[in-house]
This record gives sequence, structure tokens and C-alpha cells, in this order.
Amino acid sequence: MNADESLPLMTWRARPDMSCERVSQAWLDFTGLTHEGALGEGVHPEDLARWLDTYVRAFDERQPFEIEYRLRRHDGEYRWVLERAAPLYENDLFVGYGGACMDIEEQKRRQHDLARALERERQLRAAAEETSRLRQGLTLSVLQGLQSPAQAIATWAGQLRAQVGESSEAGQALSAIERNAREQGRVIATLLDLAQTAAPERPVRRNGEAAPLLSGVRVLVVDPDRGARDTLQCVLGVAGADVRAVASTFEALGTLGAWQPDVVLAGEGDSIIRALRSLRTEGRSAAFRRGCDAQLSKPVEPVALVATVARLAA
Repeated sequence: MNADESLPLMTWRARPDMSCERVSQAWLDFTGLTHEGALGEGVHPEDLARWLDTYVRAFDERQPFEIEYRLRRHDGEYRWVLERAAPLYENDLFVGYGGACMDIEEQKRRQHDLARALERERQLRAAAEETSRLRQGLTLSVLQGLQSPAQAIATWAGQLRAQVGESSEAGQALSAIERNAREQGRVIATLLDLAQTAAPERPVRRNGEAAPLLSGVRVLVVDPDRGARDTLQCVLGVAGADVRAVASTFEALGTLGAWQPDVVLAGEGDSIIRALRSLRTEGRSAAFRRGCDAQLSKPVEPVALVATVARLAA
């Protein structure tokens, strides 16, 4: 991977198979890399699946793309970068992609601070709404508790007044009590009508996350090298694939009895390919009937690996 000394930006160029062809010196200075590497090296683990998905889809569709992700700097700190890239053509022939990155860490921090301020405001507003709701509930409870006694006082005062006569001193007192109790009842009823307002609607949460690139794709890894198996399993797992890894053709054939993968990755030799070709029956998947469809050189670049598996699965 050659560094282009003339470019001050963090630029890169990739071949059609997504392997890195060239990066600028600014890229090497930022990442601290002094050796040949690959696209995706240094991407934050939490952003890697989204990064892979964006790259593979863009390369397949030959479309420009833009993505924000965290990239490890030479001092080990992960910083947010904005990356833009577009397909390259020579004489109408697709020859790869060219892209550039810029450090947007300070911009992201300002956005984060603003988001935190908005979140604090939202929490305060929610607390105020909850306090209002509790106060409303307490008011309703008190008014409802006063309504029945006021009605009872008015009713009993009216019955007693009828028994003692309205002209007597006691009758006049009971008439005043009844009148005041009924007025109090009307006031309570009015307050209840005002307090019984509809609660504000709560916001509806929406979930629009796209499924991982290899979601639902079953991949069988066959490789006697445990380190290679673990690496392939990790990379494909990050991309969302359902991965099973075995060390030998014998174990692979045993796995096929109850679990049929969409793609088989054979690390060494062609014994597994010959074995799969011998299983050309109607019940087998298209990958089995075709036999060997693609070859990858070791060490396998993560982007090239995921891209190849995605194409075979499709």
C-alpha cells in the first residue's frame, strides 16, 4: 500500500474487490500505520458492522456514499471522522473507489453537548408534566371525596327542614345549611369538570434500524487453523451472519446433517469441495450444487470476505 505524499487530506483508493490500493501520507500520519494494511483497520468495534454494510452495499451498487464512524488515531484515541467516496471509472470501466476522510471530533462533541442539554430540558419537562399529573390526581381525589359529603349534607338538611318546619328557627338554619351545601356541591362539580381534562399524548417511539448485512445467512467455516477459524467467525459474526466453524471435512459433513449453510468457507485443500460435489441432490442448496464459486487469498481482508459471502448468499 503506497502513500501518496502529495495529498494533504486523508485519502484512499480501493480496487474493485475492495482491497486497499493506496492511501495518502495524511492517513498514515493520523492512524500511525507504518505497514501495509487494509480498509477498515482501526474502525471502532461498535461501528464496524455499520461500516462494512455501507461499503459492501456501495461497491455492489456502484454508488457514492457518506458515513460517519470512529477511527483509531495514532495515540490510541478513537475520533469521529466523516468519510465520502465515489466510484472510479477509466474508459467506462469500473476500476474501484476513491474516498477522503476528515476529522469531525470537535463537531461531534458540540452536537453531543447540545444533545445533552436538550435531554436535560426534556427530563425537566417530563418531571414537570409528572408533577402536574400527580397534582391533578390529588385534586380529583380531594374533590371526589368532598362531593359525596356535600350531597349528603344537602339531602339530610332538606329532610330535617321538612320535619321541623321552615318557619321555625331550626328550619331556617337547616334551610341555610341545605342551600350552602347545594352551592358547595355545584362548585365541586364545576371544579371536577375543569380537573378532568385529557392527559397529553405520549410520543410514539419508532425503530427503523436496518437489519445487518448478513442477517439470516448461514456460513460454515472449515479450517484446521483455529486462529483462522476464530478470525473468520468473528468478522462474519459482526456482519450478522450465523456462523459455525469446524476443523475438518469429517466434522463439516457431520454438521451438514442437521444444519445446511448458505455458504461454505474452506481454509485449506479441496477435500471439502470434492465432498460437497458428491452431495449434488435436489435437497441441497445452490452453493453445494455449484461447488467452488470464489477464492480468497490469505490473510483475508474483512471487507473482501464479507463482500464475497454477501454476493454468494445473494
